[in-house]
Amino acid sequence: MVNDDLNNDLIEILQITGAFGIRGFVRASLFSEDMSRYRRVYDAAGNGYEFRVIRYISGNSVVLSLEGIADRNAAESLRGAFFYIRRADLPELAESEYYICDLIGKTLQVRGRDDVCTIVSVHDFGAGDVIELSHNGVTFFVPFLEEYFPKNFDYITSEAISEYKN
Repeated sequence: MVNDDLNNDLIEILQITGAFGIRGFVRASLFSEDMSRYRRVYDAAGNGYEFRVIRYISGNSVVLSLEGIADRNAAESLRGAFFYIRRADLPELAESEYYICDLIGKTLQVRGRDDVCTIVSVHDFGAGDVIELSHNGVTFFVPFLEEYFPKNFDYITSEAISEYKN
């Protein structure tokens, strides 16, 4: 969990899944398609680390070299740790684009019903994004399709509206 003072500034970008080799390289799962635009990542305390992509493994897996991590033991100690980038380092978005992290916690009013749901997460299980919603302690998934989530809707400043019927 990120220090609360940093919470608004740091965006989760990767999670360390283990050590790779004996020179301090780490395996990581990326939450971004392109790490080349970033130069530093930050731990939950806000400490910065320069990094270098050693190789992409498959899908969202990558091998990284992190500044100051020089042996397998140090790399292994990071297993499970999340690393972040600064919000200011994110690229500008087009008018109808948004960052998934900005959707989490937003409420969603289902059109034609009194149900108000909370966006818990966004998942990609391989066939496209799916929004995980919570309503009265029950979670369910809705395909993240334009028919349910219009592209011209401002998800960041307003409540999302969906016509999804379950």
